[in-house]
Amino acid sequence: MIDNKIVEQARNTDIIAFFEQRYGFTFVRHGDSYRCKQHTSLAVKDNRRSWYWHSKSVGGFGVLDYLMKVENMPFHEAIHELTESHFAIEFPIPSVNPPQEKPKTLVLPEKTGLQFRLYDYLCTKRGIDSDIVNTLIQKEMLYEDKRGNVVFVGYDEHHNPRFATLRSMHSNFRMDCTGSDKQYGFNMAFSQSERLYIFESAIDAMSHASLDNIISADKSAWLKDNRLSLAGTSDTALTFFLNKHNYTKELVFCLDNDPAGRDAAVSIARKYADKGYFTRLELPARKDFNEDLLTIISEKPQKYKSQNDICL
Repeated sequence: MIDNKIVEQARNTDIIAFFEQRYGFTFVRHGDSYRCKQHTSLAVKDNRRSWYWHSKSVGGFGVLDYLMKVENMPFHEAIHELTESHFAIEFPIPSVNPPQEKPKTLVLPEKTGLQFRLYDYLCTKRGIDSDIVNTLIQKEMLYEDKRGNVVFVGYDEHHNPRFATLRSMHSNFRMDCTGSDKQYGFNMAFSQSERLYIFESAIDAMSHASLDNIISADKSAWLKDNRLSLAGTSDTALTFFLNKHNYTKELVFCLDNDPAGRDAAVSIARKYADKGYFTRLELPARKDFNEDLLTIISEKPQKYKSQNDICL
């Protein structure tokens, strides 16, 4: 039975916060509404609940409408997605006079005991190298929570957790945890390499690392270069990373091979090329590097080459 209070809170939730945390979208004020920078035809009314996606000719009120109309989720499935991800505390209800913003305090989901589902999901279903998974678990960058999500954790320079994002092992649901600071993205930076690979998601970063091991036939190959997940297409985490890792000289943008990913990769690469970095795109042959990894595993080709290797 569905709690009516959960439904009411979901319907009155700040949908801009939802878009920011789930997809990494950013918005700017435009008259009496907000416009999405990544998808300019996506508009949110001043009340921060009513939305309309002009290019898709669909609109509605609140997060539930979006999940049902755009992601084609049945009502009960949409509610399940939201309640399973601590939805009620993740996205605040808009206020006419919002209180002054307090410093962010990261709220990490409770860990489960044994992590069999995590290994099955990441290693079996996603094809990620088990040695990479083990290393990240040992470094407390990766764990399974009690609700069946994989939790990816980003740390500050003092090894304090400052960012975490959830990825459901049962559906496409994903979102950032309460109090996450996007400056501290999930990063696999264990060397003094001048090269940094940049991805939209942690799973793509891990998939790219797994491909490195396959190509080189060396289980430690992935440790030679550094990788960073943006948790979307905003460069907030990249700017902060570069300030803390000033030995980085080369930026390789490995965002998704779709219109949004390609546009963001080109835009951000040019921005950092202007700052003096050597930048290039390394797009996956398919939509993302996890799809490439799964294909490589199934086909076992002799060599792997990405679709594009473009210097900017």
